[in-house]
Amino acid sequence: MIQRLGSVTLTFYTLVVLIWLMGAGVFFSTAHGEIFLHMNEVHICDWIMATWEKAPLPVVWFLSLCLGAAILFMNALCCSMGRQWSLAKKSGLFKNWLFFFLHCLFIVVLACHGLILALGEKQSRVHLFPGQDHSFGPYEIQLTDVVFTDDLTILKTPKKRQRALMTRKNIHIHENHALLTLVKNDHTLARQKIRMLSPLRYKSVQVTLVEFVIQGADDRLGVVLNLTDNFLNRFFFLAYAIMILSLAVFTAITWKRPSCTMGKQR
Repeated sequence: MIQRLGSVTLTFYTLVVLIWLMGAGVFFSTAHGEIFLHMNEVHICDWIMATWEKAPLPVVWFLSLCLGAAILFMNALCCSMGRQWSLAKKSGLFKNWLFFFLHCLFIVVLACHGLILALGEKQSRVHLFPGQDHSFGPYEIQLTDVVFTDDLTILKTPKKRQRALMTRKNIHIHENHALLTLVKNDHTLARQKIRMLSPLRYKSVQVTLVEFVIQGADDRLGVVLNLTDNFLNRFFFLAYAIMILSLAVFTAITWKRPSCTMGKQR
């Protein structure tokens, strides 16, 4: 049974099905744009409960994708604990041990990705303006100040046009920031200037600046935030980074340069 679950044939067909499901997801995201946008903004269990009655097809697609990922997880686990472990132990070669290690990292990344979907809290596209606060589980996010040094007319343009204007020439991400305070039980835990690609992190909590917004006739400047609280986040990204690095090392040590035969024949 373990040999069948860890077979290369199962790996191939599972990957084919997953690729097909991802392609179907492109179609569904076009036909159900708002539903897919909502999926990224709330906890996945809440999304399934809220979506099932009005649009069951995207939910069936998502659950099928999860099932395919679960089969791939079992396949990688059985392959690693069976064939790859035996091969590495018998040969003793570094490249075989590294290949086994890569399988283990892939298993960890898949498991973490699945657990992150099911565990923790998530709130997306939270709009805040200076002087406002927002409750997030036991925490409170307070926005003190927003600084946007670039042309404010960029923020007033339609979204599609705005994306085209968001270039390094027009937007200086290191100068534009929002001053946030993370509070719990009236106790300040962290106070930081957050920027694009530079979130506030405190233990399992992460507050990410998504975009700047402008509102009202007085051009009131605010921000849109993504909030997550999951103890697995840092471990997941660390494991993912190590997996990519290990893959690069494995590719380097197993790379075979084609032998040059030109000049040997007369």
